[in-house]
Amino acid sequence: MPEAKERITDAELEVMQVLWKAKAPMTQAQIKAALCSRNGDTVKTLLRRLCQKQAVAQEKQEVYYYRPLVGQEELRCCRMKKLIDQLFEGSARDMAAALVRNEQLCHQDLEELEQMFSGLWEEEK
Repeated sequence: MPEAKERITDAELEVMQVLWKAKAPMTQAQIKAALCSRNGDTVKTLLRRLCQKQAVAQEKQEVYYYRPLVGQEELRCCRMKKLIDQLFEGSARDMAAALVRNEQLCHQDLEELEQMFSGLWEEEK
């Protein structure tokens, strides 16, 4: 069975982003207010699904409070790996080349990445 982070839908991701941004447990009403574009029933359904997937925990106080169990960086890494596998046959280099070719990375971005990589390689020595 795939891990929760592999099964989070785009709609559920919106709820997760609200919870990550809050950095504290939130009620359904608070989440709904932060999502303006969704009605309460939809938010309730999304929270139920996220709890079933064990991506979100709920705790009963005077009302239910929700907190993420899956971290934002953890989900990013999982989705990035899946994207690279699906679109670039597992080659991160090919993905980076496509980003440059399609002007998603500018010269300044590349310079910053080079500095970041150089720093990482220096730490490994």
